[in-house]
Amino acid sequence: MVLKLSACKYLSDSSLEPLYREGALPMLVELDLSYSSIGQTAIEELLACCTNLVNVNLNGCTNLHELVCGSDYCRSGDMPIDAFPPDSAPDKTKEIRESSDCQLEVLNCTGCPNIKKVVIPSTANYLNLSKINLNLSANLKEVDLKCSNLYNLNLSNCNSLEILKLDCPRLANLQLLACTMLQEDELKSALSFCGALEILNVHSCPQINTLDFGRLQAVCPTLKRIQSSLIA
Repeated sequence: MVLKLSACKYLSDSSLEPLYREGALPMLVELDLSYSSIGQTAIEELLACCTNLVNVNLNGCTNLHELVCGSDYCRSGDMPIDAFPPDSAPDKTKEIRESSDCQLEVLNCTGCPNIKKVVIPSTANYLNLSKINLNLSANLKEVDLKCSNLYNLNLSNCNSLEILKLDCPRLANLQLLACTMLQEDELKSALSFCGALEILNVHSCPQINTLDFGRLQAVCPTLKRIQSSLIA
């Protein structure tokens, strides 16, 4: 099931409460909120509670200021007190909670002008997440990802990016075009936890010297291709 709410300029957080508070549309797998007026809180709750979502589009969402995944919105105070019957055994409750791993595979946040921070810890259980696109998020300063199956990460044109922490053992394609504030030492530290990286784009990244390919390949031996303005 697909729900498209692109460019809905009067969409309030409460408009989507049936999705993340009442479990409406349990078969929903794709949600398009691009260029809508949806707020920070609703986005966080949707990602935390609607674990069946596979593809989420938040492109151009101006009210998105940070994305910190793995919150307990649906497992704490917001959970109705009668969500589990009184006679439910504690181990059964634990089983239900552990089975709600996020099914998200694709997260698009291109051109979100006000987002400054993206954090996805391993505890978020985003075990299926394979692609994240944050291209053209000009005010993004910090990215901290621990995603075991992430394959493609696009941070191009994030020209405020300074902090990059990656623990993504299957990441193969990393796009950092025009990340003008990113320092070489920060990049090398991030690459040391990306043991499958093959393609790296650092074109128009003045703080990163790619003339010595061996230095980067020593950090990431699987690296096969570097796209850079300093390489002929």
